[in-house]
Amino acid sequence: MRKILVVFTSCAASKDDSVPISNASKVISPAYYLDEHLISDLLSTRELIFRDPRACMGTRTSYALDLYGRKGRAYKKLMEYNHPRLKSMLLSSDSIEWFFLSGGYGIVHALEEARKYQATFTPSIAYQNKIPYTGKLWTPLLTQICDSILERFNPDFVYVFGNRDYTEFIKQTSFWKTANNVKMFESTGSSGPTWLSPILNELMESILQNNVDAFNLRYGKFMKQ
Repeated sequence: MRKILVVFTSCAASKDDSVPISNASKVISPAYYLDEHLISDLLSTRELIFRDPRACMGTRTSYALDLYGRKGRAYKKLMEYNHPRLKSMLLSSDSIEWFFLSGGYGIVHALEEARKYQATFTPSIAYQNKIPYTGKLWTPLLTQICDSILERFNPDFVYVFGNRDYTEFIKQTSFWKTANNVKMFESTGSSGPTWLSPILNELMESILQNNVDAFNLRYGKFMKQ
């Protein structure tokens, strides 16, 4: 199977930390996906955000994949049909790397330890819910981080899902501006996660069947709700 990097954003306020990480399980750290000179900036920005009482940090840890995937509306179809298989693939294979763009973590690998929090890249959501708005804190660092990740893994294909406050960080990368092997699915409004959900699961089905070429033929570089 070819190397595939999936970058996906979840803007769901609800997160599920009920599935603990087994002591024997594989756990990813930023050193796995990021150059050393960027790790300290990533961790220090996370720390700054999570010190804010409004971030409401939880105490239990789980995989980021479970934290977001079990509750996020954009993951509904994936959870129904392919969540266990995706998790198994991530744990046993290096054919796919899965990252989440996150208002709190900035970017976090699916198999990285994560805790509940409240923070967002979307100003209106931050204002309405009285939680930290972190878009400016992550600019331009997160774009540099994404470019560094993409350069490290040199993937055959890149897929980006999320609302425009999140996808904007990818749009600023050199990779997005020059590569022809990246596809972005950008949503707007409250119905965005519902629109993304079946497309994300369709991609996962294509990955499992080792047939992403068919998926690629169906969609252009940029799809917007």
